[in-house]
Amino acid sequence: MENKILEHLPPIHHLLGGHNIQWDREKREIAVSYTALESFTNPRGSVEGGMICAMLDDAMGILAALNQTAKPAATINLSMDFFRPCEVGEVQAKAWFVKEGKTILSIESEAWQHNKLVAKTSASFIILS
Repeated sequence: MENKILEHLPPIHHLLGGHNIQWDREKREIAVSYTALESFTNPRGSVEGGMICAMLDDAMGILAALNQTAKPAATINLSMDFFRPCEVGEVQAKAWFVKEGKTILSIESEAWQHNKLVAKTSASFIILS
């Protein structure tokens, strides 16, 4: 099941430049690399916050699909904090389960660039039946 999920990623994952997914089953976390393109930037040249949010939602969505029930899940709430601007180039995302309930998943994630924290999210996902 895990391989099927990781081999059939949604189109948004590719649009965001997602690649190099590393799944640590024991720690229940993933790391995903993204390539932020110039087309993702605002007039000041920084990557739009919404694009970073989309990257982290994508990473958390992949992780949510790897939940212990093996059922699909959907984001129902997402809170995000930004710490510094993000430049065009590589962005590393990390996502982990805070809690895996029977119907609700609590997941947190971070975006990093040049070994500096760019943004952090916490989200809730509902397991769909």
